[in-house]
Amino acid sequence: MRFEGVLSAWNHDAGFGAIKPFGGGDEVFVGLAAFPTDGEGPRLDEALSFEIVSGRDGRKEAVRLKRLPAAAQPALREPTGAARLRAQRAERKRRLTWLAAVVIVVVMLGLAGLRGWQGAHAPGAVASAARH
Repeated sequence: MRFEGVLSAWNHDAGFGAIKPFGGGDEVFVGLAAFPTDGEGPRLDEALSFEIVSGRDGRKEAVRLKRLPAAAQPALREPTGAARLRAQRAERKRRLTWLAAVVIVVVMLGLAGLRGWQGAHAPGAVASAARH
């Protein structure tokens, strides 16, 4: 029987990780040898189809993995731990960038308006209506 899930953890040095099934339940161990030999390595949050067998130590193990097309992937899990912190920092940085841009535009418009006001009210300045 085939199941579908997302690669939720991967240790590049050791060559193994875990798949979180879409329907819920315990994570399933997966080794590098279970991945298709298509030249692409495992990627976190990648949707996969797999079969489950009993491993050498009696634990459930994912085998005969197939990559699911991007259109068939359900919504990915929410980031947790360090990934959540990175996402929060990135969002904060985007907000601060927009805020800084708005402040710069307002200051520039204010300076331009002040300069125009000072030029019109400077000693010896001729009002535009009086020039005719």
